[in-house]
Amino acid sequence: MLDCCSIRLFHSHVDHELTDYTMKWLSVAEISKITMIPAPTARRYASLFKEYLSCRKMGRVTKYPESAVEIFKRIVSLYNDGLVTTEIEEILRSEFPRTIEISSTERSVASQPSMNIQAELSGAFADMMANMTKSLEMVANQKSIIDEQREDIYKLKKAFVLLARSQKKIKALPQLDISSITEGYDERTCALEQKDVELEEVTSELSQENSNLRNKVEVMEAELVRLRRDRREMENYFLDKIKRLKP
Repeated sequence: MLDCCSIRLFHSHVDHELTDYTMKWLSVAEISKITMIPAPTARRYASLFKEYLSCRKMGRVTKYPESAVEIFKRIVSLYNDGLVTTEIEEILRSEFPRTIEISSTERSVASQPSMNIQAELSGAFADMMANMTKSLEMVANQKSIIDEQREDIYKLKKAFVLLARSQKKIKALPQLDISSITEGYDERTCALEQKDVELEEVTSELSQENSNLRNKVEVMEAELVRLRRDRREMENYFLDKIKRLKP
């Protein structure tokens, strides 16, 4: 049986349909062209937020009134702002009236809340995991860049060591009147020593950045573990709710 709230919403829905026969009704494909939303995405929005979208079956096609275009645009705007499905549903609940579609083929009204909860849960979990995957990819890219820089610094330091050994061998040779040449080597030696100091500073800075990134990775891994634990708790909580909602 329907409760009082459902009956009122049903009568409101019926009255609304009686006054909307002159309205222009649009399919999901037409709404996709108007709003520039990809058709699969528009169909997913229509399924997730069908409580806020009036619709009518016309043959095999489900169509929506022109006023639904604004709701689709609002949903896209909220997703672009970084909100998840549950947050968007709360905002839509405060901005648009909820609608309930009752057809003669429905076997039970109680199955509707469980379907909505499952859709919301899957949508929120998918958004959360997508954001976490992007964050981990960014961290992995930064770590690979740092490893490449450390490898280049190691090669340069090795080259400087070989050059210093070569200079010592040259100085150990019998003294010749090559003062002008030795002056040039001395200048290059000073420049190389300065470069070595600069490289040491860069190495120290990179080591510090690597340590900071390692700490961030550890924090993100701990956060991922926490999110997975929260997901399991949410799944258990909603499964318990679904079992209670079943007649």
